[in-house]
Amino acid sequence: MTERGLIKGLAAVLLVTVASQIFYITVVSGSPNEMLRPATWFTELFAFSASVIFAHALAVRHPVHAAVWSTIALAGILNVIQVGIGLSMFAPAMEAQEAVPQLFLAILAGAFFFYFLAKLLLGVAAIVLGLQAVRAGGLVSKAAGGFAIAAGIASTGLSFFAMIDSESWTFAAGAAGTAVTALLAFVLLLLPAQSGAED
Repeated sequence: MTERGLIKGLAAVLLVTVASQIFYITVVSGSPNEMLRPATWFTELFAFSASVIFAHALAVRHPVHAAVWSTIALAGILNVIQVGIGLSMFAPAMEAQEAVPQLFLAILAGAFFFYFLAKLLLGVAAIVLGLQAVRAGGLVSKAAGGFAIAAGIASTGLSFFAMIDSESWTFAAGAAGTAVTALLAFVLLLLPAQSGAED
């Protein structure tokens, strides 16, 4: 697979996770259809798994930029863990709620902690790649890079606060995390031309 293909693939699966999160909030959370929730989570599980593979491959190909690709890969791994917790542990924990009232809440808190840590890491990656886009010189690159940097800063800060106090910051951090993922994907789509110009 070419470098351009890997970058496009990474951007595509990140956009899939954005679409699935929006779909989950707007449709799944209020739907009586019990199949929508696991179907959405499995979609995210496979998309995040693919993001790990693409990001690791890019880290191997470009050791100079390995840190940023590894950051995206680690975010993907953490998201795989938090989705896996939801798929495998939420239902049994809810069934055991009467016997162990705090079990489900503890598992939910753990899943959210991994979720927000992953968004924090994507925020860092967006700042780094956003700076690269701003330096590329084109108007579109500068605009995309600027928005990615702003979203990255917001996501990094809000996700950190949500890791400390998820009850107060969940909505804001979740929205910022979704936005930064979309903007990171857009910056990635602009990246091949930039890389070619630098090489």
